[in-house]
Amino acid sequence: MARKPYYWLVSGAILIALCAALPAQTNKRLEYELQGVEVTERIGERIPLDLAFTDDNGRGVTLAQYFKAGRPVLITLNYADCPQLCSLQLTEMSKALAKMEWVPGNEFVMLTISINPDETYERAKLAKLRYLGALGKAEADKGWHFLVHQDESHVRTLAQALGYSYKFDPKTGEWRHKSAAFVVTGEGVISHYLRSLSYDARDVQKRLSESAQGVLGQANEDETGFGFNCLTLEFTDNMGRAFMYMRMGGIGIVVFLVSFVGYWWIWELRKARRAKLQLKAETT
Repeated sequence: MARKPYYWLVSGAILIALCAALPAQTNKRLEYELQGVEVTERIGERIPLDLAFTDDNGRGVTLAQYFKAGRPVLITLNYADCPQLCSLQLTEMSKALAKMEWVPGNEFVMLTISINPDETYERAKLAKLRYLGALGKAEADKGWHFLVHQDESHVRTLAQALGYSYKFDPKTGEWRHKSAAFVVTGEGVISHYLRSLSYDARDVQKRLSESAQGVLGQANEDETGFGFNCLTLEFTDNMGRAFMYMRMGGIGIVVFLVSFVGYWWIWELRKARRAKLQLKAETT
């Protein structure tokens, strides 16, 4: 016996209802996973320069060694074994640096500091070579430094000063964090935040140039409403609105289909009732 149309309509309505519910469930899951993972902009504040780290050659260093008046410092907080975000961020940054006239080690310094306390300087060195290869400028080797730490409190202190919070997920063994790069003046004052994953070479150099002159940026100037965490997509305001529109559209479709299915259901009931009455009339 062939299935009647409303059976297929009911199945379609259920499927669309499930699809409409997925964005809301995804948002709730991501909100839970990213609790305590934020970037709070602190433009104009100073970072501590006495914090100690180990560089990618195994030497003990302090942040102060990389700071010089008039020469800005570009900082990222990542870790070598991050499964998604860090690789994407540093690859995109390498592409932007490759197109810039300014070179790390000449007009500015770049520091990539690991948030993973278990990362060794050897592992950091391998990561450095990978991104230097993407950058394609051999002279950048002296200006892009990958740092690790034996005392986690040092990177936590730096992250706090930058307004950057992250956390360890014991279930996955990964670190949850957002994407951000920080431009700091040669005197250690935070001047700009780069929050986009699609870095524009002219924009990055402009921010560095402004920082070299002591010009501070505006809060959220580079916010794009788009971001990831290390393990899953993390959608910020713009994507949140997109999800809201998706849910509204999904709910509207479901209401329409339920109304349509209801019509068919009532029509079939009435048809069956008429057939029953007609059969009863014929047999009497």
